[in-house]
Amino acid sequence: MRARTTSAVALTVALATAGSAAAAAGGDYWLRTGTQFATAGTGEAPRAVSYDTDLVPPGAHITVTEYVVDGALTVEVSARGLVPGQTYGTHVHVAPCGADPEAAGSHYQNEPGSVDPENEVWLDFTADVDGAGIATSEHEWLFRPGEAASVVLHERATEPDGTAGDRVGCFTVPFAALATAGGE
Repeated sequence: MRARTTSAVALTVALATAGSAAAAAGGDYWLRTGTQFATAGTGEAPRAVSYDTDLVPPGAHITVTEYVVDGALTVEVSARGLVPGQTYGTHVHVAPCGADPEAAGSHYQNEPGSVDPENEVWLDFTADVDGAGIATSEHEWLFRPGEAASVVLHERATEPDGTAGDRVGCFTVPFAALATAGGE
């Protein structure tokens, strides 16, 4: 696993909130989806929900990109409109976001029971002076279809035991689309 984190990010591509996906010959695949955070009301939670409006202001933007090339997985998260200088522990979780921060379930694990950045997708980043950040995580394994469903932002950097404090934001991501691209 190789992780890269950058505090400065230039978002030069306008991304639709619905997202895009494509599969190529040989099982290569990519997904890019993004939207703005909103607060959870009394009904269904938005695709990107802010649980702490001080750390994830409504209107902040998040984009997640997933690449599968030659059987290897790369996940990238980029965000803007967050708190400058704040470090966000960020992980892929097993369930979609909900009005309750716990709705996203636990961290996705390639091999259940092992908590570390090689077995999970850790995407910690620190927002730059403009409130933007980006992180990438690369793995030699793929998500099991239907078992990765969201990216959760936590209130602080991830500790070695996988904890990162309260869940401050969540973005539902259709990682399961990989199953239709021929990936296993």
